[in-house]
Amino acid sequence: MWILLEYAAWAIAALLLLWMVMDAARVNREFDEDVLLSSREGIDELLEHGDVPEAKEN
Repeated sequence: MWILLEYAAWAIAALLLLWMVMDAARVNREFDEDVLLSSREGIDELLEHGDVPEAKEN
C-alpha cells in the first residue's frame, strides 16, 4: 500500500514539474523580458493614473 502511495506522490511531483516548465515557457513566449523584469506593473500603474477607487479623494 505504501509503495503505491509513494509512486503516486512521485507521479504528482513529476506532473507539477512538467506543468511549471510548460507555464514558464508559455510566459516566456507571451511576454517580453522588459515586462517580466519591470517593477512598474499592476497597482502601481493604476495608482499613477488615479484609476483605483481607494486612491481617489472625495
